[in-house]
Amino acid sequence: MVKLFHKEKVSQEDIKKFYNFCKSSINSEVAAYLEACVRCGLCAEACHFYMGENISGKIDPTLTPAYKADLLREIYKENYTLWGRIKKLFGFGVKIKPEDLYEQVRLAYYTCTMCDRCTKICPMGIDTPMLVGIVRGALTQIGLTPEDLVEATNRAIEQGSPLGVDTKTFLQRIDFISDEWEVEMPVDQPAEYLYIPSSIELMKYPESVAAAAKILNKSGVKWTLSTVAHEATNFGMFVQDKKVIKELLERILKGAKELGIKTIISPECGHAYQAIRFVAPNVFPKEWDFEVLNVVEFIKKMLDEGRIKLNKKVVDVVTLHDSCQIGRRGGVLREPREILTHISQKFVDSVEFPEKNICCGGGGGVVVVHEADEHRRKAFLTKMELFDKAGTKNVACYCANCMLALEKSSKELNRDYKFLSLVELVAEALEDEE
Repeated sequence: MVKLFHKEKVSQEDIKKFYNFCKSSINSEVAAYLEACVRCGLCAEACHFYMGENISGKIDPTLTPAYKADLLREIYKENYTLWGRIKKLFGFGVKIKPEDLYEQVRLAYYTCTMCDRCTKICPMGIDTPMLVGIVRGALTQIGLTPEDLVEATNRAIEQGSPLGVDTKTFLQRIDFISDEWEVEMPVDQPAEYLYIPSSIELMKYPESVAAAAKILNKSGVKWTLSTVAHEATNFGMFVQDKKVIKELLERILKGAKELGIKTIISPECGHAYQAIRFVAPNVFPKEWDFEVLNVVEFIKKMLDEGRIKLNKKVVDVVTLHDSCQIGRRGGVLREPREILTHISQKFVDSVEFPEKNICCGGGGGVVVVHEADEHRRKAFLTKMELFDKAGTKNVACYCANCMLALEKSSKELNRDYKFLSLVELVAEALEDEE
């Protein structure tokens, strides 16, 4: 079983491992991105951490996304360009000190959520989250991943979820939710659809799990939960460790295979959707033959097929916070807007172009990292501008991790926004039985 470790001090051997990990991660795609940057600086204004710092009265050029890949770029040049090799030959090569790696922790783990907004702004289309991901992976190999993230990841590996939800706890929570909201929730039944909640929902937003079950029951599809595949999150994505990613995905693969599942429904969780929908087919190219839908996509599909109907306006004026991993990176941008238009008195979009909506500030595991709290709060200032521009306190979300980060930042900055689960709104708007 894989297990991560954390330590505070860096040795020369660690520096060598970091360097070699970065070097071995540079393929033709990575090299193209590292070569393509023209230092235009446009990505700075795309980054909520940079903008949040700016709004709070300071300019910190080190928060520019392009800068976060600079050390990786230097390693690339030294190994794969003539000028870099000549510099190394004459003793002017890359010299990494321990403090340089501590700075990489700040840049890759505290001030980047890998939200991909910078990629959409970049005229060269540079995938900065991919580059930051390599740095995160290198830091994980030498134990410099933030301790909070390491502990949560190890709980996921050893106990089944980052919040310590093992199989026994999972079944207890399902019993509680089923009783409390009077909703039927099948477990370990052969079925066509497998719905996998996240432990954030189970423990912090149980009404969201009940709402999903209500919608599934109303649609009439044959669905189930699984005690084997009971956790949708994958913290291996945050720490960029391929072994962890694979080990956590294997549980979903095993659980789905055992029950004869055809379609997996991922919950209101951004990185879970990325892992199950886009990463898993590449990790298990021959075995992963499931259709994967985010729960919002599933709702839209059921509406289009006439399996469920919504006949209530359950919220007044409302705007939307997009999950970066489901929306911008996953392409699920139209569906939540169409649904909200149907079930609200008035839907007001906070952005002109949905794919350029701003991150919650807590994605990529940032909300878990205590040392990143101040950066997260400053990043939230950019969200406040959007919410205030929309002119409503009601903000619908379709990611529990986003809700957690937004609620936390809003409370810490004494704001009174009301963050609403889109799935819960839909469940409330379902047509009553005649």
